[in-house]
Amino acid sequence: MNFEKPLLIMTGSVLSVLLTAPLQAAEKVQKIDAIWNSVGVPASAKNTKAVPTTFVKYTKKQYHARYQNEQALKKKREFAVAKKKQVVQKAVSKKSLSTLDRQRAAWKAKWEAQQRSKNIAQAKPQRVAPKAVAPARKQVAAVQQTNPVWKKPAVQSKPPVQLTRAQYQQRWKQAQLKKQQGRTAQPAHVAAKPAYAAFRKNNQKAAYQQLPMEIVAKLRATKTSPHGVSAYAQDVNSPRPLLAYQENTARVPASVMKIITGYAALGTLGPNYRWPLDVFTNGRVQNGTLQGDLIIKGYGSPEFKSTDLRKVLQGIRQKGIRNVNGRVVFDSSYFNIPNQYAFDGKTQSKYNAQPDALLFNERVNTFQVRTVGKRVHITTTTPTHNLRIVNRMRKSKRGCRPRIGVSKRAGQTIVTFSGRFSRRCGTRSYSRVISRPAEMIYGSMQAMWKRDVGGNLNTRFAMGPAPTNAKPLLRTYSRTLAEILPTIIKKSNNVMARQLLLTIGAKKGGQGTQRAGANAIGQWLASRGLHFPELRIENGSGLSRTARISAAHVGDLLVDAYRSPFRNVFMRSLAVAGVDGTMKRRLRGTQVRGKGFFKTGTLRDVRSIAGYVKAANGKTYVMAILHNDPRARKRSLRAHDKLIEWVYAGGRSNRQLALR
Repeated sequence: MNFEKPLLIMTGSVLSVLLTAPLQAAEKVQKIDAIWNSVGVPASAKNTKAVPTTFVKYTKKQYHARYQNEQALKKKREFAVAKKKQVVQKAVSKKSLSTLDRQRAAWKAKWEAQQRSKNIAQAKPQRVAPKAVAPARKQVAAVQQTNPVWKKPAVQSKPPVQLTRAQYQQRWKQAQLKKQQGRTAQPAHVAAKPAYAAFRKNNQKAAYQQLPMEIVAKLRATKTSPHGVSAYAQDVNSPRPLLAYQENTARVPASVMKIITGYAALGTLGPNYRWPLDVFTNGRVQNGTLQGDLIIKGYGSPEFKSTDLRKVLQGIRQKGIRNVNGRVVFDSSYFNIPNQYAFDGKTQSKYNAQPDALLFNERVNTFQVRTVGKRVHITTTTPTHNLRIVNRMRKSKRGCRPRIGVSKRAGQTIVTFSGRFSRRCGTRSYSRVISRPAEMIYGSMQAMWKRDVGGNLNTRFAMGPAPTNAKPLLRTYSRTLAEILPTIIKKSNNVMARQLLLTIGAKKGGQGTQRAGANAIGQWLASRGLHFPELRIENGSGLSRTARISAAHVGDLLVDAYRSPFRNVFMRSLAVAGVDGTMKRRLRGTQVRGKGFFKTGTLRDVRSIAGYVKAANGKTYVMAILHNDPRARKRSLRAHDKLIEWVYAGGRSNRQLALR
């Protein structure tokens, strides 16, 4: 048939298209894959004819496979870069480590050379062999081989050798024998140490380093923390303390500071020291009348009273003087005392009296208030120059507390009494510190002159230094320090303790100042082998918030006082437990009564006590308790007394509860 040939041709062309299309599509896909994977087009596809651009659709699986191939190739590249950096860092660190090793070796060689030079300088000169010291380079090489990373060896200190008391005494006796034989000559400027100095250096641990549990229970029962307590107790004949609890902590001692001032006064001034008082004149005496000035100069006596002034006036009468026409000049320049602040702001309180070289009646003005008939009368036993009393009191059925006001006006001191006062009150006394001692002395002289001298005192009041042309007329002396010291310590007199400190400064330091007195006390303690670096002395009385000392050093001072020649005088000045002074009402119903000698101290937030205890075992203990706590003053009294009883028993009560 005629249509068979065209049909065959058409069929052949269709089959050729159907057969070549898949092959071309496969080559195109292969070329796209090569470009996608950055591998390149295969050689078989390079010579093929160009394929018309068509959009090829890929499946989701194909896209995911290609994305994974790309991420794997990226990780390979990052890994290669990181590995290269690591290799470089290792090379750099290895180089720096070798440099550091060389530096350390050089440092060690240099340090060893310095140590050898020091040892050679300290040792005696000796001949050294030529090959004794190796060259520096060889030492460095040896150090690098043995110990490339060198560290400075730790210094190993030997533990101190604990000697017994008998060994110390034996060594001291041998040293004294050598001194007598002249084997160990000592320079003249070096003071010989006391016999107990070596004995005190044996710092052994205390038998009890914690407070007994019964004392802790007492404190906790009153809600008082034991962390503010420092306690120390020691046998005077043993270097080992019985109790040491926070003993090296510096605390405010309050009036316990008076035992330091008192003991230093015994050592610097001597127990037989007396305070003088001089009377001068710069005029002439005619027919019993002094035409000129009468000058009185004081030197800081702690207890110049009305009875002492009466003796001075009687001595003036014995010199032939009945009348004085001129001035009475008071010289208080022996002490240099600036205006001091009032402790706790109470300027007129007796305990706050300030010291003075002419201290008179402890600087206290005393007033008596009583009812006479329908009126209230006010008198004074201490007449004072330029003192005026204003009475605005009214008698009533109730009330015994007058209001007292003090003011200064036109050179006068005006004391005003106001309020109500009942006859049931009887006679009441009130004390105030409001006048200068010189004004008090002049007022008392005017009241005593006619009775004790029998003449007239036509004079004017004046203050100033004694003139150089003044002639000495009379000198009187106070009682001895040994006789006055019990009043200062037993009764805890603040102004008298301040007088002691200023006297020490004037006699030993050349100036009547607090600083000179404190420096003189520190130097004297150092001469006794007592070095207290934390000690702070402000005024010598303990009426201070800046004064400091530790309980251990209070104990050391008490041991030193017990071994000194002033033992009896010093112990007599302390208050006896349950008998007198500030200890009169304490420990009365205990076995410590009459066997404890103490100095107490109290301030706001402070309670302290220190002294001696003659224990039941026949030993004498020194003890000190310094307690600084907001509740210490009101709540810790019984706990302190309980600790004193514990020391009296030798620490045997509930010993198993006290931690070693």
